[in-house]
Amino acid sequence: MEIIIIGAGVVGVSLAKYLSGEGHDVVITDSHAGVIRQLQETMDLQALHGDTTDSEFLRSVGLEKADLVLAVTNSDESNIIITLMARAINPSARMITRVCKKQYLNNPGMADKASIGGVTFFSPDQAAVEMVQDLLLVDQSFDVAPFEHGSISVAGFQLGQESVLIGRPLHTIRELTDLGVLLVALDRDGQVNIPNGQTVLHAADRVYVSTGRKTELSKIIALLGMPPVEHRKIVIAGGGWKGEQVATRLEKDRVPVFLLEQSLERCQELASVLDNVTVLHCDATDPETLKKISQGTSTFIAMTGHQEVNLVLCLLARQYGALRTIAMMDNEAYVTMAHSLGVNAVVSPKQAAVGKVLRFLSVGKVLDSATLLHGKLDALFMEIQAGSRMVGKPLREIGLPKTLIVAAAIQQGQMKIPTGNMLLKPGDLALIITFPGHFQRVDEFLSGQ
Repeated sequence: MEIIIIGAGVVGVSLAKYLSGEGHDVVITDSHAGVIRQLQETMDLQALHGDTTDSEFLRSVGLEKADLVLAVTNSDESNIIITLMARAINPSARMITRVCKKQYLNNPGMADKASIGGVTFFSPDQAAVEMVQDLLLVDQSFDVAPFEHGSISVAGFQLGQESVLIGRPLHTIRELTDLGVLLVALDRDGQVNIPNGQTVLHAADRVYVSTGRKTELSKIIALLGMPPVEHRKIVIAGGGWKGEQVATRLEKDRVPVFLLEQSLERCQELASVLDNVTVLHCDATDPETLKKISQGTSTFIAMTGHQEVNLVLCLLARQYGALRTIAMMDNEAYVTMAHSLGVNAVVSPKQAAVGKVLRFLSVGKVLDSATLLHGKLDALFMEIQAGSRMVGKPLREIGLPKTLIVAAAIQQGQMKIPTGNMLLKPGDLALIITFPGHFQRVDEFLSGQ
């Protein structure tokens, strides 16, 4: 696939790394010469400098023959202008446009996943907010990806030291099967694998399970050896747009919510629109303030505009008594060390952006997509096509690649956990878990090409 990425910011570069790793022909452009020069020195892909709002420059970088165009500069207006020009130059290409400003995000016609005239608008910030909201719905999880309006979800959990599952091969663990749960991926000391029936679970493993809407999460948590959650108080540090969106969703619940913001003017704005949230004018980085607010907190969410601050706030909040911490940050070094330092979950807007783009890379009918474990796993929710190799034979007989697992399926509107005897039919919906770098091979397998 020929792909043009316009904008070499954090999101653009993350997309370029992923897409080039999948074997696509990627060209990334930016109007800042220094940014492009650095990319040329550090990445093995075509990086070109020029005026990204100039139609002639866009033609010169190969826009006319592109299959997919992503406008992801840091300017919403530039992205919209670029998209209009790109549509005129190459109307057959798929177009994905990033928007960030509140007036666009609150516009139903430009909401995430919306499509106008063949252009799909998306927001990494909105996707990140949704990720936080999903985490709050699944106690003790460090990663959650729901599909089909929550009919199917994949959730990551830390295996507790007291779990009754430790030391047992998966094929002997009937407790998970009885709950309608399938263990679909395993992270052990940074090594990620798709398990089989002979896989034995160890203490401190991080596991991903597929669940349905009716799954009893409290029983899963008990099996995994984690304590029950007492919902006492949720604290959000950072009163920007993202913090406001999470608080807006939470004020509908009965759990007390506290929103910390340093700007008095912004506090007044938030207090005027949030009826059931306590807005506190304070400096969240002040140790005494943080110590006082963390006591009795069931979940602490750091969503300030500074990644370093979010990491430190979560570490201190956990030390001061918060039972669960969620940090929003993109820096790969921080993300890598966060778990070992004690941060329960990390939400990355750039990884959320990559997850949203995955579904546009398939020749099959991918309805939704997400990345898991900070880009180490891909999740694809797709409709099984008539020509797929997965049709007509039990799953155990069709020779699925070891890099792929069918995590769940929806047949006749009912969520089902796959077994070796399951037969998939055209029109069934299936959730596929695989690894980055294997997308094209998996896509060919699923589409029957």
